[in-house]
Amino acid sequence: MSVSISIVVPVHNGAALTERCLDAVLADLPAGCEVIVVDDASTDTTAELLASYGEAIQPLPLPRNLGYAGACNAGAAAASGEALLFLNNDTEPEPGWVRALSAHLADHRDAAVVGAKLLYPTGAVQHAGVVIGQDGYPHNLYAGLPAGHPAVNRSRRLQAVTGACMLVRRPAFEAAGGFDTGFANSLEDVDLCLRIGEAGGEVHYCHEAVVTHLESASRGREDRFAKSVGLYRSRWRERVRRDDLSIYAEDGLLGVEYAESHPLRMTISPHLAVVDAAREVEAERLLEGYARQVSDLLGEVVRLTAVVGSEAKFGAAPAGEDSAARRGAELDHGGFIREANRIEHDVRELQLRLERAGAKAPKSSRPFEATRRLGYRQLVARFRAEVAGAVPAGSSLLVVSRGDRALLELPGRDARHFPQDGQGGYLGHHPADSDAAVEQLESLRSAGAGYLVLPSTAYWWLDHYTGFAAHLRSHYAAAEGDACTIFSLAADRSERPAEEVAR
Repeated sequence: MSVSISIVVPVHNGAALTERCLDAVLADLPAGCEVIVVDDASTDTTAELLASYGEAIQPLPLPRNLGYAGACNAGAAAASGEALLFLNNDTEPEPGWVRALSAHLADHRDAAVVGAKLLYPTGAVQHAGVVIGQDGYPHNLYAGLPAGHPAVNRSRRLQAVTGACMLVRRPAFEAAGGFDTGFANSLEDVDLCLRIGEAGGEVHYCHEAVVTHLESASRGREDRFAKSVGLYRSRWRERVRRDDLSIYAEDGLLGVEYAESHPLRMTISPHLAVVDAAREVEAERLLEGYARQVSDLLGEVVRLTAVVGSEAKFGAAPAGEDSAARRGAELDHGGFIREANRIEHDVRELQLRLERAGAKAPKSSRPFEATRRLGYRQLVARFRAEVAGAVPAGSSLLVVSRGDRALLELPGRDARHFPQDGQGGYLGHHPADSDAAVEQLESLRSAGAGYLVLPSTAYWWLDHYTGFAAHLRSHYAAAEGDACTIFSLAADRSERPAEEVAR
């Protein structure tokens, strides 16, 4: 690392969340980093948890609750690093996250703030930077898109990133006066980025740093959100640059064709938006309401699981048992997981029924399309079953993925990521074009790979890398299933006699 880094984690209750976060951080902590955990006057067992980590972290207890901005400022004041890495306690960083952020900062001299790629537990994108919408307010860029989409895996300069994982050069942070405590657990991060940007510092998004985020599971915000929005509105809304459409166009998700006269022809990627033609207005509003209800329900399940986990692990320990032993105790989350799976399954089935009901309508006018975010665990189970049924034990496989290790858990088979780095691990980004994808595929085939498996969540590859798709279809036999398509690389059909191919 070119600069020393202090990781500042503000916490207020949620001991179970904090433990998961700290375990992930400490498991991949580069030398020279310090971890400062600001206990913002927690009333649960957070103090005991932090004490159990010994010298691995630096607890900073606050006598009264200061809120997110105040807690972060206190942590920054106690930190010794040349750069400050703010991290929510409702996150689980993936290996290499600190190194990726540090390398990006070192490679971009004018970058004062660097944010990470944040994913929901489902694997979908929660944050790929922040854009300012045409309404003048900040919005997480590409929230809900697949984590492997090319637009998400593109580091870039933006106006803001989320404070859930934000690396800031100390001089820029101090010159801006830190986080504004006038904000109440919302929009402090956007405000800080905009002030640093106004002073000449650049704000960047680094897609190589990946963090799973249980968004807002650690803090309730509803009662304070209106105050923060009001402050943002008065300070920034009328003078901030509204950049969302230009970014969508830059990424090829929004296009405009200019004829000699109006109307213009616009193209919009279905990943990005749908066109509101005012059809079935009442039905669509009802579906939107259901969607919000389900989203809120799943969010509450996450928060409830965390709270119950904390109480079970720390509140019910026998008298005299030390905190380290309590921290090591096991909690059976089976009941919560089964109930969450049941809810997810029921919601998914309802969505599919609605989708099937409108399947006979023209595609452009179908009222509802089921989300692909729900049912991921069931999808992985079907994926494994289909691979087990089609690929012999002992085979070597390549799995098109965004680095999801769950897709490589195929008993009796040697499964590796595609694309991959020199050690067989996930490359960290997708191929630049079809030629690069074909080159790596053929290299790995020559090295012994017998199959290429394309999960249904990665079918967009066939649309985006059209040359790669054509190469696969013309050279290798494919077995299509519900959860994946499996290409056999053992024999190249183009090298066989035409009459044999015909048979």
